[in-house]
Amino acid sequence: MAGWLLVAGLLTACSPRLNWREVPAAGAPLKFLLPCDPLSAQRQLELAQGLDLGPVRMSMTGCDADYATFALSHFLLPQRERAGEVLAAWQAVVMGQLGQAGPAESGLQRLQLKGDGPFLPKGALNLPQSLRLSFEGVGPQGWKLTAHAVWFAQMETDGVRLYHAVIYGDKPRAAAASTFFEGLQLQ
Repeated sequence: MAGWLLVAGLLTACSPRLNWREVPAAGAPLKFLLPCDPLSAQRQLELAQGLDLGPVRMSMTGCDADYATFALSHFLLPQRERAGEVLAAWQAVVMGQLGQAGPAESGLQRLQLKGDGPFLPKGALNLPQSLRLSFEGVGPQGWKLTAHAVWFAQMETDGVRLYHAVIYGDKPRAAAASTFFEGLQLQ
């Protein structure tokens, strides 16, 4: 289950205007920009079957503004050598969920994916799986969603912290995505 589902379910609507403010990521060395008042949650989640990770303690912060959800999720992975593998699995989980429209259709066949290239904020690990992607899919309620997303990682004393930031909305939001992603500052 992707972290955004929990955040999206917990959020209430904010003003339609984008009123950007700097927010610290709870429990992580990162500051970022959000366009509305944030809500945060933590939850034990099984990221992907077959990874043999067990449940991870994921922290999520996000808000809704201008008919879109802005969210940041992160967790600490003790096995540093598995950072790339786990980022790739996290990407597959998120894209697989958005591709699901019905039992007869293959999720990833319905997903329209556009690779925007590598995403390496200052201080991030240089991994092939650190990416910025844009894609269209179908959300849990059957609505068409457009998403702009990034995944990246940062070394810490106790392991490597994996991050996922995303905007989900009813239409492309390239300008808002640029502001959101450029505002991700590792400490």
